[in-house]
Amino acid sequence: MEIRKFESFSLQDAIKLVKLELGRDAVILSTKEKEIYSEELQKNCRIYEVTASPSATVHGKVINPKSAEHLPKVDFPRIKPRNEATVVKGDPTPNRQKNSLISPTLSTLNQETRNMARSLASALTKEPAKERLFAKETINVTSSSEMNEQTLEEMNVLKSEISKVRKELESLPQVDITEQMQEIKVLLHDIMREKYKKSTDNGNSYVTDIGIRLRSAGVSENFISHLTTWLNTLEDPKNKEDLINSPEKTKEFYLSSAIKFIFKYLKVTGPFRVDKNKKKVVCFVGPTGVGKTTTLAKIAAKLKLTDSADVEMISMDSYRIAASDQLRVYSKILDCHFAEISDKNELVNYISKHNNYDYILIDTAGRSSRFSDQMETLKRLAEAPLPIEFHLVLSCTMKQRDIDETIRGFRFLTPSSLIFTKLDESWAFGEILNTSVQNKLPLSYFTTGQRVPEDIEIASKERVVERLLKL
Repeated sequence: MEIRKFESFSLQDAIKLVKLELGRDAVILSTKEKEIYSEELQKNCRIYEVTASPSATVHGKVINPKSAEHLPKVDFPRIKPRNEATVVKGDPTPNRQKNSLISPTLSTLNQETRNMARSLASALTKEPAKERLFAKETINVTSSSEMNEQTLEEMNVLKSEISKVRKELESLPQVDITEQMQEIKVLLHDIMREKYKKSTDNGNSYVTDIGIRLRSAGVSENFISHLTTWLNTLEDPKNKEDLINSPEKTKEFYLSSAIKFIFKYLKVTGPFRVDKNKKKVVCFVGPTGVGKTTTLAKIAAKLKLTDSADVEMISMDSYRIAASDQLRVYSKILDCHFAEISDKNELVNYISKHNNYDYILIDTAGRSSRFSDQMETLKRLAEAPLPIEFHLVLSCTMKQRDIDETIRGFRFLTPSSLIFTKLDESWAFGEILNTSVQNKLPLSYFTTGQRVPEDIEIASKERVVERLLKL
């Protein structure tokens, strides 16, 4: 049996060599991976060695392996591809080795090309496969030294082009992006002003300006429409003697009227107050990631440090990793008692035994109102025989649609107030007004950062208006 070995940089290329030399019916006996030293590359290269023999069948009859040695040998020639890609014989460079394996079917070539292919094949078969693979002579190709010179020349050209581009970029004038953003902001403001003027009846520029401010803050169109309609029904301030020929006073008149209108619909609760004759159990609820735990710690710190209240912290968050540990650390810093409770019954028993605190603040796991199974724990907690106040914690970074769906999902708890967090991360505050007015829920606290207890403030109408109108 004729056994031959073929070597290449990839197993696929080695198999292609087998098919090229021994035919498609060749039998692969073994494959092996090994390393050799390439003099041209001056380093060790990993190659694949495939041991194969020609097929032991002729016209469908099985031939004895010994007699296979006497079978006529058919040489499948190595030919030049139609795209005239360079065929390299014996260059160990991987990219060139792939080009050397391109072999169209002989029947698709003309007679002259077939004759050339056969003559090339007969010349190639005179050398062992291994020698052919790593031989340095080439057929109709540029020598490796010439290729290296060409590559170096191309690299120098590329370096020159890159250098030119770098110099051009460095010569460009520095642009102040902040200034451009401010110009865009002013332009958009003017566009909104003109658009809003067309939609108003009398084109009052002062009313228009207020509407633009509220719209840019994210206030709902319904509220803006009610406000501007009411402002346009007011007595023309020009008829008042003290406002004649005074644009500033006229502007102040409409602005103060708008503020009064907002104050009329906006509700706030004020801070948590300590009543020594009445113990309060407060539970913080809301979606995941709004900052319930940190908000609880900030309020506890205010009660403890400002009002000298006896505060206890309870964690019912068994979902989030290290949530209880975070609250436990806060309790140690504030010198407050801490407990970790898992369900409603345990909470009822615990509170009945620890009723000597002014405030019991309960932290819960984040819940999604989209999944009813996640709300079951809160429903059972709401059914507990305890005077629990639920305060809904929301983030200013949430979209209005998400806030509306969250309010709808937590409505069964009858929240006592809304707490808005992450005001420092938001650019628009219209959601605060929209949510409070539409759902008739008062505001209690705003948080403006991560520091405990500094970054929390009591919700007030003045602060809301200041942020909405950018006063």
